[in-house]
Amino acid sequence: MSKLLGGAMVVAILAIAGCDVVDPDCTPEKAAKRQVQQATIGVSTNRCTPAETARDTAGIDG
Repeated sequence: MSKLLGGAMVVAILAIAGCDVVDPDCTPEKAAKRQVQQATIGVSTNRCTPAETARDTAGIDG
């Protein structure tokens, strides 16, 4: 029962945070937000790196 509750909590946290775990749709704005988060608090809530953003804006599946 506790594993089920723990799993449900993880899913809820990810849904609340708005994380796109599988494949984020990276925009320059999201990449900039990630850079600011990394610089100020040392952690980021998204995976939009400059390389991922370049692939998404160019329409390349990677």
